[in-house]
Amino acid sequence: MKHYLSYLRALRQALLKGSSYSTVCACSALLGFVLLAINCGPPPQGQYHVPETALAAAERNTSQASGASEASLPESATIQLQKMPYVRNAFKEPPRVGSRGALDDFYATTRSRVQNLAIISNCSLDVLKAFVAKGWAPIVMIQFQGRTPEIVILSDYNDQLREMSLQNPMSLNKRRLSYADFEASWRKVSRSKCVLITPQQLSDIDVQNVLGRYLPTEAFQGIGVRSR
Repeated sequence: MKHYLSYLRALRQALLKGSSYSTVCACSALLGFVLLAINCGPPPQGQYHVPETALAAAERNTSQASGASEASLPESATIQLQKMPYVRNAFKEPPRVGSRGALDDFYATTRSRVQNLAIISNCSLDVLKAFVAKGWAPIVMIQFQGRTPEIVILSDYNDQLREMSLQNPMSLNKRRLSYADFEASWRKVSRSKCVLITPQQLSDIDVQNVLGRYLPTEAFQGIGVRSR
């Protein structure tokens, strides 16, 4: 701006003197002024300006993405059945396994021994692992090779080994099974169901809130909860 003003002052003085030489200087000054104005142009104020509302929206989106990424399963988890008498009480009498509906029968026939029990349908392996990570013992029906189906508890898992332990809550004996072998049998025999026995009665919201700590929402949207 100071350069612009000096050119204008020179132009004014030349015009006042009225000489041909001054006129030439004035024209030169005017031409220099025009070229300077064209080359420099106005200061680029607007191109770097980001509205505050856009910044706030970006911060909100970043916070939401960060929160979503926090939901993840631990690589391994273990349940101590010795410390769960309310689960072991359900197995004081060996569960009857006569059909693919044995988990529903287990739900119906344990009323005298178990107060709070829920049957969860449309589960996945990750849903079962999330229950273990929470400290809930998922009860499933599984068929080991060459044996009749059994109702047992998934007591631990390990992603590095891709194995899990299935445990009898009375004898506390464990049998290990690979994820692939477990899923093949569990989906066929249990129809992707499990049973949970907990100190308090579980609602749909209770189950979804727990699963939301470990899994993205779409991973458990299809589950069903029936509890008493």
